[in-house]
Amino acid sequence: MNRSPGDTSRRRALADVASAFPARASVVLYACVPPGQKLDDIVMRLRRHVEARDWVVVGEVFDHTPTATPLEHRPNWAQAQAYITTGQATGIVTTSRTACAQTSESSSLVQWLHDQHAFLSEESPTEAGAAR
Repeated sequence: MNRSPGDTSRRRALADVASAFPARASVVLYACVPPGQKLDDIVMRLRRHVEARDWVVVGEVFDHTPTATPLEHRPNWAQAQAYITTGQATGIVTTSRTACAQTSESSSLVQWLHDQHAFLSEESPTEAGAAR
């Protein structure tokens, strides 16, 4: 989609006010893709979410395990965390908060994000996990 500089500026300002997230945030895409779901569809939805907010994708990390698998047991979750801890990204964009809430301690992810001055944004809080 071609946007004029004015449109881009206006969208950026509206996104900042509406979300309270910083403009041009650097984010990593993360999803736990259960068997039977198409990765391409998930990536497209996540990218659409990011583009609508004018954020910058610096990485993509996916785990092909059931969403009930705790984060610390997912093979690629540490890679997603590394984007935050190294300062390459200031946020994680995922399909739903519940996809990242499976930890041994329910508040540990929220606390970790807070300690890192990072955020978690969910692509579709009402439709996450729904087949499309």
